[in-house]
Amino acid sequence: MNNTLELEKELIQSSPKKFQEKILEALDFAKQYHKGQTRLSGEEYVNHTIRVAKTLANMGLETNTIIGGLFHNVLTKNEEKRDSLSKEITNKFGEDVLFLIKECDAISRATGSTDTDYPIINKYILNSAKDLRPILIKLADTLDNVRTIEYMPSERVGSKIQKVFKIYGPLAEYLNLNRMKKELEEKALQIYRPEEYEIIKKMLEQNGFTTEIRDKYITYLEELLKGIPGEQSVHGRVKSIYSIYNKQKKYLKEGASISIANIPDLLAFRVITESEEECFKMLELVMDNGEIITEDFDDYITHPKPNGYKALQGPIILPEVSKNIIELQIMTQDMYYHNTYGPASHIAYKESQSRYAKATDKYNWVEKIHKEIDKNISNREEKISYPIQVDIFTENVYAFTPKGKIIQLDKGDTVVDFAYLVHTDIGNSMVSAKVNGLPVKLNYVITTGDTIEIKTQSGKRTVNPDWVAYANSPSTKSKIQKTWKKT
Repeated sequence: MNNTLELEKELIQSSPKKFQEKILEALDFAKQYHKGQTRLSGEEYVNHTIRVAKTLANMGLETNTIIGGLFHNVLTKNEEKRDSLSKEITNKFGEDVLFLIKECDAISRATGSTDTDYPIINKYILNSAKDLRPILIKLADTLDNVRTIEYMPSERVGSKIQKVFKIYGPLAEYLNLNRMKKELEEKALQIYRPEEYEIIKKMLEQNGFTTEIRDKYITYLEELLKGIPGEQSVHGRVKSIYSIYNKQKKYLKEGASISIANIPDLLAFRVITESEEECFKMLELVMDNGEIITEDFDDYITHPKPNGYKALQGPIILPEVSKNIIELQIMTQDMYYHNTYGPASHIAYKESQSRYAKATDKYNWVEKIHKEIDKNISNREEKISYPIQVDIFTENVYAFTPKGKIIQLDKGDTVVDFAYLVHTDIGNSMVSAKVNGLPVKLNYVITTGDTIEIKTQSGKRTVNPDWVAYANSPSTKSKIQKTWKKT
């Protein structure tokens, strides 16, 4: 476990110089209100909050986000002082910091919705977040919790790990935080399926799929690039153990043993050049020094995918490094940006659920996230607060039932749509509704975060035909009309 003084020193060193005095003040505040509180390991609780803040500082985020990390649990850990503590935080550190803390609490409540499918929880969190900083704080919090999960009682471990796999890992992926996603999922898998984790880890090491070999490939490809003028770069990754495990689950259920032989992209590399001409020159150098598996290699520069994806890519062998088949992508910087943040992004592909999806501006928020996080980082030395403002999954709204289940609706849906979406019988027997505890008309248009309570009448078998005009969804209109015709 880390020493508190060492952690404080590391946090200050990684924080914006202009605001280090404010960080010191926040450290004193956190130590005051977490005094006497300990983790399950027996460690002082404040050490956890400092590590969360340090993760955010190392990500390059601004001061208020770092302070939000320090204070992320200060209200829930001092529930009896919540009101007075909220005022003190506002007076000393500003409304922005209090906002970050309260939004972290809201995310925790959403992840506790046991009746809601995980993808809906993820989309609610992203849709309701007009500022991404609380999500980044919760990701840093979860990362530190996973790193120390061995101290958690066994009866709580299962649900925590499922949240990592189903909520926090996907959230990190949506925000393009791939290294954080990998560590979250691999650490969780190590606890969840230790035997499978160790088998896959050993197989990767025995077959030469390691970070050391990855670095040798990067050095080799960089040497090849010296024959091409201009500025180029090489990036590589070893496929995550969790991703491999997911690909093997089907075979494991059928009683087969784990094998990595059928996974082609255990080692993958991206070469970025300045022009299309240089992409093809690099391909020639690879062909001169290695072997291309031609039947699986694609030229998406000459023939782009429908969504505009461009690259030269496929499996190759570079025998001077190893006999393994590796995956190689060659693209320009513009192609990389389009493929990562534009209509051809992984998120756009994943959400469209089609490898043949055409280009669309529906996922422009992927690029907006990237730009807004960069703005936060670039302004950290001058501004104490820099919100990361976004609008994600704007075609939907997300409302709560009184029991806390999250319901996904289309933008423009009303209370009538909500009732029929929960269940047709609920819609047919509806007599009135409340939103956030207050009576509303049935044509009330729902916004994300609303809690909807539908009042029903037992035995009611007729519906008001006017409800068709209140409904937004064609499905709801159809259900109302069918019930009306029957009566």
